[in-house]
Amino acid sequence: MAEVEGGISIQWKTFSLEQQNSKESPDFMMWENPDYPSQGFMALVAAKAAKNQGESSFLRFHRATFKARHDEGKDIGDLEVLKEIAKQTDLDLVRFEQDMARDETWQAAGEDHTESKKNYNIFGVPTLVFEQGESVYVKLRSIPESREERISLFELISNMGAKRPYLLELKRP
Repeated sequence: MAEVEGGISIQWKTFSLEQQNSKESPDFMMWENPDYPSQGFMALVAAKAAKNQGESSFLRFHRATFKARHDEGKDIGDLEVLKEIAKQTDLDLVRFEQDMARDETWQAAGEDHTESKKNYNIFGVPTLVFEQGESVYVKLRSIPESREERISLFELISNMGAKRPYLLELKRP
């Protein structure tokens, strides 16, 4: 899945903070337990279901889900909320529901999570992984409104994260 803005190609991957911080057994995997009362893993599966309908469908769904959770305070762990978002973003609702019920969709979300931990030592979101495999966790208060500022911020983070391996952490007091 690639999104391009200002020559920057973004491939969105799922990573579950809930799985990462789980107090369950180390062998417990959310993607193998769809009935587990998760706070948000279902939203990651829903993103995969949206992706099955194409890149533009995924991007619409992704942005709307982010807005629903962070701006509107909606429970994106609730299947009904996710179906409403799918409907609002013009997804094929029947296909979306079918994909949500498929083991393969759940496994795809789990594969992203596992790959992220194994290959890049990811522990939090958002984490950016650059072309050469360098990764950097970034904590943002909000996403910049303007395209120019988003690109400028990405270039700054890329410059620090990918080109300065000796820089380990910047933190505001």
